[in-house]
Amino acid sequence: MTDSAPDSTTETAAAGTAARRFRPRLSFAPLRSRGYRLLFAAELVSVFGDAFHAVALPFLVYQLGGGGRELGLLVAGYGVCRLATTPLGGILSDRIGPWRVMLISDLSRVVFTAGIVAAAVADNPSVPVIAVLVAGTGLGAGLFQPAAYAITPRLLPADQLQAGNGLHSTASFTAGMIGPGVAGLVVAALSPAVAFGVDAATFAVSAVCLAMIGGVARGTAPPPPPPVDDDGPQPGRAGPDGGAPPSDAPPVGFWRLLRESALLRTVLLVTAAANLTVGGMVRIGLPSLSNGELAAGAGGLGGLLAAFTAGSLVGGLFSAGLAGLPRRGATAMVAGMVLGLAIAAVPFAGYLGAVVALVVAGLASTVTNVLVITTMQQSTAPHLLGRVMSAIVFAALSLFPLSTVAAGLVVDRYGSTAVFLASGATLLAAFAFGLSRRELRQG
Repeated sequence: MTDSAPDSTTETAAAGTAARRFRPRLSFAPLRSRGYRLLFAAELVSVFGDAFHAVALPFLVYQLGGGGRELGLLVAGYGVCRLATTPLGGILSDRIGPWRVMLISDLSRVVFTAGIVAAAVADNPSVPVIAVLVAGTGLGAGLFQPAAYAITPRLLPADQLQAGNGLHSTASFTAGMIGPGVAGLVVAALSPAVAFGVDAATFAVSAVCLAMIGGVARGTAPPPPPPVDDDGPQPGRAGPDGGAPPSDAPPVGFWRLLRESALLRTVLLVTAAANLTVGGMVRIGLPSLSNGELAAGAGGLGGLLAAFTAGSLVGGLFSAGLAGLPRRGATAMVAGMVLGLAIAAVPFAGYLGAVVALVVAGLASTVTNVLVITTMQQSTAPHLLGRVMSAIVFAALSLFPLSTVAAGLVVDRYGSTAVFLASGATLLAAFAFGLSRRELRQG
């Protein structure tokens, strides 16, 4: 994706030809790659284990005599630590390789989670000690995701990358749907300590899967080529096969890429704006709507959350079938606008209508995420990919605390419906802006 504008007639004709040739087709070809299969298994097991952490932590805090305040501080500490190490995950991925970063992340979380188990079964367990250990798991989690995005292009050919990203999303949401139910049974039948033990075991299994990945995935990215005087391609741009940039490309760092790449700036801006209200809508607005206007209670809230997750799961499969899609960026932005419309409709549709709207929202959200991530993976030189991916993850996570605080204030003053309308309007504005930008629309 370059910033040069092609002749409009040629561009339109090429797009029309590509559209006529394109046929959606679900592809499981990435799973034929041993390296990708191991990565797929590692992330599937890891996400499954994350559910045990989320379910067991509240019950452990209550078991130790804590309450909502203590739980809120622990969760906030985890989130802050995860956010703090997200940029570091990208930097280290580019310097020592994403494979090593992911392995460090998993092994560190094995240690910290095992520490939680030990603290939970001690004679005098302490909430502050648990808080430190939980914060440690957050540090490890922040390292993992940018590295996971950066390693995927090393494991798959360019024409399978989007299918691989889609299958990864499907696996994550499948584990996310199954994990909480199993974790709840373990906590109820045994104890929070046992659930954390399962969580530690999943990180160990993930680390073993990663350790078995060989070949190019274990190395660092090739260094940028030496500087030249003649004009090269867009700075930071990957070659046409998704590999190293052409030999005449000038070497660039992340900050120069950020200054010179309109595509990266647009993606970061759209990502931050789109996530400005979503976190508060899910964590604050949806529970308030379920307990209030929909009168659905806790069980109804579970159904609404499951509907969004189910839609996201289907969206992963759908995205995997869109490989070869012309104008990937434009499709991502249109899917994002569908997400905004679906979110805005939730409070007006009744409970069953809200379920349908959230299924649509989940599907559209995953399609947008997969298409944008794939576009950036294929448009970024390997030696910058970790930092670019970490910047996108950081943009998505950084506004979460502000989002939840703002949503709480809006719910108290105007009601939960206002949160959904504000979220829908923000999403529509963000993705309409993205659609208006040529560098993203033509991706």
